[in-house]
Amino acid sequence: MVRIGTWNTEWAKPGTAKGDRVGELLAEPDCDILCVTEGYAEILPDGGQIIDAGPDWGYPAPPGRRKVLLWSKQPWSGPWSDFGSVPSSWFPEGRFVGGITQTDVGPIVVVGACIPWSGAHVYTGRRNRIPWEDHERWLAGFRSWRNRQTTQRTIVLGDFNQCIPRKKAPYRTHELLLRAFDGFTFATAGELSGAPGLAIDHIAHTPDLLFDGRLEFWPRRSKKGEPLPDHFGIRAKCRPSQNACA
Repeated sequence: MVRIGTWNTEWAKPGTAKGDRVGELLAEPDCDILCVTEGYAEILPDGGQIIDAGPDWGYPAPPGRRKVLLWSKQPWSGPWSDFGSVPSSWFPEGRFVGGITQTDVGPIVVVGACIPWSGAHVYTGRRNRIPWEDHERWLAGFRSWRNRQTTQRTIVLGDFNQCIPRKKAPYRTHELLLRAFDGFTFATAGELSGAPGLAIDHIAHTPDLLFDGRLEFWPRRSKKGEPLPDHFGIRAKCRPSQNACA
């Protein structure tokens, strides 16, 4: 089994009470793979290997902030932070990173994502977009990238900025999400037992992996009632499906 988690940590800063508590919570479940969005490398557990999507996603940011970070207990091979042969104009930068890491069930391709929210560069930042434009551009770029891939045993996780099933996104935008992830299964879709609502942080995977349906969550508030990130984080366990090659 492989334990996987994803959490948008809302820029919880290392050295602050909130950041230190988030770091403790990330380390407690002893995950094998973590994706942190809107975070800092310093809050990830000690002893692992980190790759990130770079410092530039089109907005000014203090040093150390990253839109997407991936952490693994084992080293990463073949890490990448862009779409390679896919034209960069198709894809908002700084919101995609991936690599291959070894696990107890063999190598897994892991992609960390932070799909732009509906208002990205609409009223702030460059102010040269209409609502959902960068979100849809990301989905188009991802679909183009994955259509070029043949590798099996893949997990995509992070902040998708959409509920599954659709809640607030336009019908067209939600259909683009489903098309971009055609062939993947969402372990985090629908009403999740114990969750405070529908998730927008998701874990998607290829059919050669099976996820335990008993998901676990990082909360929005500590046991003392102190505020934590405004997203709830999600943890899950996976193993190869019976039809998958070892």
